[in-house]
Amino acid sequence: MKVTSEKLCRAQHELYHQASTYMCLLQSVRQHLALHQEYHSKGERSPHEVAQLVGLKLPQQPGGKGWEK
Repeated sequence: MKVTSEKLCRAQHELYHQASTYMCLLQSVRQHLALHQEYHSKGERSPHEVAQLVGLKLPQQPGGKGWEK
């Protein structure tokens, strides 16, 4: 704390605190948006997409009657 003609230099500290709080808010909002875009549900996924998501492969189904798409 420095000696000035003011009784207390509260305004300078308050402005610094408000600015750092606002910067923290902006960073948090950006991080939230990035996480939301990456992990938010994009609707129902096919079994093939789910298997790839966890690092698995679905077995190839043989052709023939009843197996065609």
